[in-house]
Amino acid sequence: MPQSDLVSQFAAWMEAHVLVSTVLATVGAAATLAMVIALILILIRGSLSLFVGSGGTSSRAIRRAGQEPGYRVLLGEFDGTQTTSSRDLIQRALEDFLADFSFGAQFRVFRVKGIRGRPEGAALDAARKRLTKTGADMIVWGARQNDGDDGLRIYGVSRGGTRIPAQAHAFTLHLPGKLRIYTAEMLRVVAYLLAKRLQPALGRPEAFRPEKIAELGSTLDALLLAFETEDGPKLPRAAHHEIETDFSGVTLHLSEGEHHRAEWVERLIVRRRATLEALKEQPDQAAQIDARLDLGQALLKRCETHFDPVAVRESSVHLNAAIDALRQHDVIRKAQRGSDGLQRAKTIVETRRRFAVNFSA
Repeated sequence: MPQSDLVSQFAAWMEAHVLVSTVLATVGAAATLAMVIALILILIRGSLSLFVGSGGTSSRAIRRAGQEPGYRVLLGEFDGTQTTSSRDLIQRALEDFLADFSFGAQFRVFRVKGIRGRPEGAALDAARKRLTKTGADMIVWGARQNDGDDGLRIYGVSRGGTRIPAQAHAFTLHLPGKLRIYTAEMLRVVAYLLAKRLQPALGRPEAFRPEKIAELGSTLDALLLAFETEDGPKLPRAAHHEIETDFSGVTLHLSEGEHHRAEWVERLIVRRRATLEALKEQPDQAAQIDARLDLGQALLKRCETHFDPVAVRESSVHLNAAIDALRQHDVIRKAQRGSDGLQRAKTIVETRRRFAVNFSA
């Protein structure tokens, strides 16, 4: 056989067997590599959404969680600077301390996307629609503007325990923008302020059993004590007023019965006197009225066990001042006008009745 024929046959055999197998192997390896890369990308994406939390939970998952008892809180995004840190702080406040004010009720926090800006107009409508779609109880988002005393704004829309989503009310919390001051005590303050928007009955001590509201009083007292040190951080004025007012309400509500705390009454008196002194520089009529009413009642409560004519006179001064201020309030004037109208209607009916009895044929 000529040498050229042998070379031709060998080349044909190589092309038919070896080269074809190599091409197929290369194609198979490339396909396998592509599948591995795609699987890795899917895993990375899932891990980022799970651990970084930059994505939002689906409405279906949130609604599915509604089959279990408890509250569902949606945590949206924050605008401005240090947005991730601000959002993480609010999530820590909810997850670590909301249970302190829920009396054992369960809750879950879901990170979501979407709502932007103040809770009014289109933003309010969008928030209410989100509550309708998910069945959640409250949605919270916000903005961090600067390090000022009110540099962190928390916006929210809450069903308040009983409202339907279409009637959910909006709220705004003004908090310090300096994030490094958010200690455990400060995060507990944030949790309480949000808990009250989620469950407004926390501001009405008569809505709970005495033993439950006594637990709340102890927590509020501890919060106030934590911020009363001379060299320590101070509560924002609005938050301090709200917590001190609620503590006063709990103290006065429990002033009768086995849960009465004499030391709470004394601290209430000291705190309300300090508040009235501070309000001389920053007049706030609503805060002054609350402080005078609480102080007057607390002084009388103390005098019931230890009579003090000076304390009685001081109590009368504060209560009279509060009543005089309330009389100037527009709502009180309207209530008085309505009461006067009802009294006139009653007089007309009684006059007509006497006329019918005396002059009937």
